[in-house]
Amino acid sequence: MNPTNDSTETRAAESRCPVDPRAPFGDTFHEAPQAVLAWFREHRPVAEVALPNGLRAWMLTRDDDVRAALGDPRMIHDTRRFPQTLRGLDWNSPAGDMISAYGRNLSSADAPEHDRYHATVAGTFTARRTQELRPRVQEIVNALLDRLPTDEPVDLLGRFAVPLSVGVMCELVGVPETDHPDFLDFVRRTVSIDDDLDIAGLRTSAMRTFELLTGYVADRASAPHKDLLGEVTTQLRQEGSSDEDVVTVLYHLLVAGFDTTGAFIGNMVRGLLDHPEALAAVREDPARLSSAVEEFLRFDGSARMGVWRFAAQDVEVGGQLIPAGSLVMVSLAAANRDPARFVDADRLDLERGDIGGHVAFGRGRHRCTGAALARLETEVAVGTLVRRHPRLRIASDETLRRRAVVTLNGLRRLPVVLGTPVAE
Repeated sequence: MNPTNDSTETRAAESRCPVDPRAPFGDTFHEAPQAVLAWFREHRPVAEVALPNGLRAWMLTRDDDVRAALGDPRMIHDTRRFPQTLRGLDWNSPAGDMISAYGRNLSSADAPEHDRYHATVAGTFTARRTQELRPRVQEIVNALLDRLPTDEPVDLLGRFAVPLSVGVMCELVGVPETDHPDFLDFVRRTVSIDDDLDIAGLRTSAMRTFELLTGYVADRASAPHKDLLGEVTTQLRQEGSSDEDVVTVLYHLLVAGFDTTGAFIGNMVRGLLDHPEALAAVREDPARLSSAVEEFLRFDGSARMGVWRFAAQDVEVGGQLIPAGSLVMVSLAAANRDPARFVDADRLDLERGDIGGHVAFGRGRHRCTGAALARLETEVAVGTLVRRHPRLRIASDETLRRRAVVTLNGLRRLPVVLGTPVAE
């Protein structure tokens, strides 16, 4: 089975040059990101570009270059090493808030600091421990679907995918149930900021979640708690980390789990509805769902770019010299559609032989810690949804718009009609 009914938005059969290749992240990019990335991969695989937040970065788009950079020790993550690179950032923007709020975390630290942070959380996200969560994830999925109307349009992203990812992460980390709505409000505002431009509301919501985490850390510092919040707080404080560093490690962990997983569930549901043969395959044979998730991670994953890197010294990539101190972005999405790596790379193919050969979660030391959990949530959410609602369909003929951000690939909303459910 080789579905070929690719949507015009996700298919990049022809590359598209942005209006200004030096500042490519405008309307053309947000309308057809894969087409723009394909143009860079073909014509400027190592390109210096301007970002919307005022920074300049070198963007890598070819699979070989991306994989090399992901494992290159000369590509470092510590923002403290090159403060001049961030000097032009508008710290009053939402992007500035996110960077300053993240502070020291898994994505902005190098060994041995990164190893210390990683060791405190990695055990919670192993494949074995993640699979132990399957019954609870299934309960949350069932409860969310039970509350949704079946005969009228509903935003599947805002009412299902995002609440699922927030609920699972909050439970896993140890956030009290009474505070879950605050974290859900933050993620919903993040997703919708392009539409309502409520920057003040987003900033207030972000600071509210930061304040809650600060309170949790203070509470666990004074009394033992058997949850991930308690484990991370105890471990990092014993190793000399400040409470601020503990909070930012947890903040980054939560936000990364919230946004990317919810966005990917939305991408996969939309993709299956665009590819009826693939939808029929996973509905009729649930055993194929795991491989389908891997192909969708390659084809339409939620991370367009990997975490920020800096060239610690002059580095030559693809014949281009990247000066020391430069900001470097690796495009995971572009690498995953590189025809030099994948045959007919712009086609969704559940029979693809190298179906797990993508870099959707990065690779090496900074590979996504929550990859196993993201896979589990997506399998349970999408599998339950398509089996329970065989008449699931997009609710309108309106173009489904992507979020206007450079790093994350996700929809602003996903209006669907579920249709009458069947008993499982």
